[in-house]
Amino acid sequence: MSILLLGKTQIGDIFLRHCSTRSVDPSVVLSTMRFSILLFILYITVIDGIHSDINLLQAKCREGSDADYELEQEGNTFMCLKWSFWTDTFDRAKNYCQFSGTRLGVFDTWDKMKILQRRTRPTWIGLDDIQIEGRFHWHDGQEFRDPEFSGFFHRYEPSDSELMEDCVILQGSLLNDVPCSASYLFVCEKVL
Repeated sequence: MSILLLGKTQIGDIFLRHCSTRSVDPSVVLSTMRFSILLFILYITVIDGIHSDINLLQAKCREGSDADYELEQEGNTFMCLKWSFWTDTFDRAKNYCQFSGTRLGVFDTWDKMKILQRRTRPTWIGLDDIQIEGRFHWHDGQEFRDPEFSGFFHRYEPSDSELMEDCVILQGSLLNDVPCSASYLFVCEKVL
């Protein structure tokens, strides 16, 4: 309440000073001030709504028996992720995520890739070409579209060296196809 009163007092002082030093129609100044106040109220309402939405996403991310999931953000993109602290094969990592009611992380946009790139250790993600050699699919069913995402992979990758590299990890800041039997950290994604 005191903030509003202080605001009204300051606005009133500005209004009186402006009207007394210039030959301006007070109704024009008053209309401008009302418009400015309405814009400020709208701004506060929008910011409050954004904070409420983020709080709801945070709560949804942590609900359930496994509260180890973290809400991560890049731009307007939010992901609910659990990063393993142990290594495992691709199949075991995938099964662990599925048993938890989640999936290996799908990082199919540049903003999502930026979230993934914050991690520096090699990590399994939900992308493979196990079904059809050379056609990578995300674990949400989408096909990996090259060249739309060609910048995701290291140069000369995916290489499918010796026809044994069907699963994908983050390596450095880009992706690489490797044998699914290798052991890496992994990331599970809870779909919000």
